Order: sequence, then structure tokens, then C-alpha cells
Amino acid sequence: MTNLIDGVSRIEIPTPFPVGSVNCYLIEGTPLTLIDTGPKTSKSLATLQKALQDKSYDFSDIEQILLTHGHIDHIGLAAQFVRARLQTHGNPTEVWIHQKDASAVVNYDRYAERYLEFYTELITSSGVPKNEFPMLPPKGLIEYFKSLVESVPTARSFNDGAVFKTGIGEVSAIWVPGHSSGSTCYVCDEKEVIFSGDFILGDISSNPSISFDRNEKIGMLTYLESLDRLSSRDNYSALPGHREPIIGIRSRIEVLRAEYDDKLRRAAQSLTRNHQTIYELSRIIYGAYDVNSLTLALAESSDLLKILESRNQARLVKQDGVVYATGL
Repeated sequence: MTNLIDGVSRIEIPTPFPVGSVNCYLIEGTPLTLIDTGPKTSKSLATLQKALQDKSYDFSDIEQILLTHGHIDHIGLAAQFVRARLQTHGNPTEVWIHQKDASAVVNYDRYAERYLEFYTELITSSGVPKNEFPMLPPKGLIEYFKSLVESVPTARSFNDGAVFKTGIGEVSAIWVPGHSSGSTCYVCDEKEVIFSGDFILGDISSNPSISFDRNEKIGMLTYLESLDRLSSRDNYSALPGHREPIIGIRSRIEVLRAEYDDKLRRAAQSLTRNHQTIYELSRIIYGAYDVNSLTLALAESSDLLKILESRNQARLVKQDGVVYATGL
């Protein structure tokens, strides 16, 4: 556990994913608050218990949990707190998440089934060769995901601009869709700090193309627009969901925008007059990524090509269930 600012400690929770550990943040004071929880694994549970014990707390002491978004590594252990506080104090821990991601927490099994549909369609439409398929079949992968989350039917949802009391002052929920439909940054103006979840990370991509909400426009464009929502707080520090704190977010936002511009250039340069699948283009754009990065590379490549199509720089056609791209 690392003390970052007065009243705020970072707890690094191990995950079984390539990204490594996830950062949860304990905000002391009233109400005792936790931002994100980590996945439901025995190792994550033990790590979180030990960190709280070091501060003379246990699960039942946490009064409210603010979730930055509905992904496994951020929500999996929330139910443990709800149950512990209910048993000890007679009232459950309040769990909050933006309404666009609420379904992931309230009924994760259904959310996972929807992800399976997205995953299967992405693999199929991208033209992934049989020998490149992940070792786990889609159904097995989803069952594995389900094992890492316990749903919280009592979780409560909020809309953009909601305000929560914490021990370091009020924090405002700023809706920043892109990484997920309900991605939220919690902003404490008093401390000039942003709990940014996976929306802004210091040295890795936020993967803004993996949302499967078909009602949204291109995920990457949504993400880039959401970056503007933090422009008035560009000198604030960010406490992200992974890796190290970001001191002053303006420069990081500028780098992120430049990175996506570069990806678009690489995607455009990869196009030819011949039909190429999204998978084939992803290998040109991103190189020799491993199977763990397959979904991310395909989703992001798909978004890049959709943006190029919207700019009249590419043409996408679907034949026998597979999407092909050509240059113009």
C-alpha cells in the first residue's frame, strides 16, 4: 500500500491478466471509501484484506465503493464488501457505478453473455485464421470471466455530474465513455486529483475500442471526444487504474492524441487496392502481438478502419461474414 496524498492510499491488487496489477484507492475519513476492488481471486482477496488490516480496517468498514467502470479487474470483489458490512452492521456497503455500466455489476453473467456475442462476432468478421484462435474457446473464456466476478444486485447507478462525499472532500463523477460505455473519472477539485480508472493511463493504451454497445458511435472517436471533458483540469494529477500516477494530465493527453493520429497514419499506409481482412491489417499495424492481445488489436484495427472509411480513405465490404478493407 502506498500513501499518495493525505487520506488516500493506493492498493495494488494482482490480476490474472497481461496488464498486471490493478490500482484500488482507499480514501480514509467519512464515509470510508474504496475506488475499485480488483477481480474475485483468492490472491486478490488476500492482498486486499492484508492492505486494509495494515490500516486497521476490514471489509465491513468500507461504507461506499465508487467503481470507475464495469470491467472484471475493477468490480470483481465488490460483493464481498456488501456482504461483510451487511453481516456486521446490518446495512450493506453502497456500490456506485455509472448507469451505462450498471448491468455489468448488477448481473455480470448476462453482461458476460453479451460480451461473448461481441467477441464471437469480432473474431469471425475479422477473418482470424483457425490456427490463431485463442486456446480457450469463446464459451470457456466467458465461463472463466464469470468466475472472476460476483454480481451485486443492490448496486446503485448515477448519471454524469453526480457528487459523492469522501474523506478528502466532494468528488464529482465525470462521464468519459470510450474505454467502456460508462467509464467515469472521479474528480476532487479540492485536492486537484482525478481518479481516472482506465480512461487515462500513464504508459499503456486505454483500449477505447472494446465497448460492445452497438448504440454508440466509433469507440475510438468517442474516447477522443471524452478527453476534452477534462481539459479544464489539465494541471491536475491522475491516479489511474494501472501503473503509476500521472503528474499533470495535459502532456499525457497530448501524447495520447498523437499516438492515435500515428495509428491512423499506419492504418492508412497499410491499405492497398487488394482486399485485406481486419486481422491481416492488424498484423501490419501492430506487428507480432500475442494471442492475449488479439481481441484488443482486432477491435482497435476495426475502429481505425471505420474512421478511415468515414474520411473517404478506405472502403469496407462484408463478404460471407468477413469484413475486407481496401484503399481508395
